[in-house]
Amino acid sequence: MARKAGVAESTVSRALTDSPLITEAIKAKVREAARELGYIPSRQAALFARNRSFSIGFVVPAYESFPPFSRPYFPALLDGAVAGAEERGYSVTIVLDKVSRPMSEHFALVESKAVDGLLFSVTPTDYAPFLALGESGLPFVLIDNYREGLSSVDSLPLPGMRKAFSHACNLGHRRIGFITGDMRYRNAVDRLEAFELLAAEFDAEPTVVEGDFSRSSGYRGAGRLMEGPRRPTVIMTCSDRAALGVLTWCSEHAFAVPRDVSVIGYDNLYPAQDVVPALSTVDHPISKSGLVGARLLADLIEGRERGPAQRWLETDFVVRESTATAREP
Repeated sequence: MARKAGVAESTVSRALTDSPLITEAIKAKVREAARELGYIPSRQAALFARNRSFSIGFVVPAYESFPPFSRPYFPALLDGAVAGAEERGYSVTIVLDKVSRPMSEHFALVESKAVDGLLFSVTPTDYAPFLALGESGLPFVLIDNYREGLSSVDSLPLPGMRKAFSHACNLGHRRIGFITGDMRYRNAVDRLEAFELLAAEFDAEPTVVEGDFSRSSGYRGAGRLMEGPRRPTVIMTCSDRAALGVLTWCSEHAFAVPRDVSVIGYDNLYPAQDVVPALSTVDHPISKSGLVGARLLADLIEGRERGPAQRWLETDFVVRESTATAREP
């Protein structure tokens, strides 16, 4: 019936149960398709539909220092999640995840039918609560994180970072600095591992300093790298925000980018193309991660996917104005 009406199966269920979330035009289209097919909805199916909210919870960390949606990562991820949810007939409910909130409260959201499943947007590598949540049978998906036994969507850093290394080395760069992300997160660990592998592969001279994805850590890291004994000719970072911190440090200390040092970010969020110079960066498909995550969650909710299931996306690389031919210090 869904195919005949040209809508998602979840939309059929909503339309036949007179959900206020479905327009009258769509309801009429579904009812006409049902009439033509001679469809008589079963009482059990109708009761099942009424026991679902057709909403998914988008879990976002609640930071004390700044509102979560003031940073471009979360809006980009939410854009994809909303598109994927809408495609399957679901709405999205924002769930602020306070540090003190126990996982049992997330379970209660689904048990109470407030939402049918959860998308977790930023999570550290403390997997014990999620393993317990998975054992309960509650549908959820981790985005930009992964572990065996849990459903997730993540992007492989190696393809995009290999292109970044190739670009830098073709420009004559051999001394390459790297500012890490927060090592409590899987993405930071994976990006550092990719950097170390590629430095060996391209026979580069790497220097690594610790960061935490933030702009301030990029600023501090740039100082440590540029004032060190073997100043790099290109600095790579674990996030675009950190790269912006590098650009600020260079500007304040009379280093011209890219004349004196090239800079490569990671994420390709909207500030990357607007700063001066525009940032060369690894293209991390954040919105697509949200889209694929919402689709996977809908599959888990509807029983199309038994789980746990993992979806892997690939990164790419975008060349802009912050990289140029290496200049020896």
